[in-house]
Amino acid sequence: MDIQFSARHFNASAGLQDRIQEEMDKLAKFYPNITGASVILDHEVEHLRHCEIAVSITGNTVVASADEENMGKAVDVTLERIKVQLKKANDKQNDHRAQPTANLV
Repeated sequence: MDIQFSARHFNASAGLQDRIQEEMDKLAKFYPNITGASVILDHEVEHLRHCEIAVSITGNTVVASADEENMGKAVDVTLERIKVQLKKANDKQNDHRAQPTANLV
């Protein structure tokens, strides 16, 4: 999966980027057709960290964000929100598929 990282108003450490990369790779079990992702980490205010993740799936984009007191917690909350949305998208896609003709009898 192609992931683009952006860090605004601070420098994201390599460890943080590696951790996000590992967690994003795990998202494939919730929705197998992920084509790419964008991660924006922002340190706007002194005690507020913002994380926004946009995941491109087949024909759609799923976006989640979180504001927390530290960057690790913001990333964790955002990833949980993305997982919920990917599960819903996967369930919707699977529910609308036609039943095999062998099951109709």
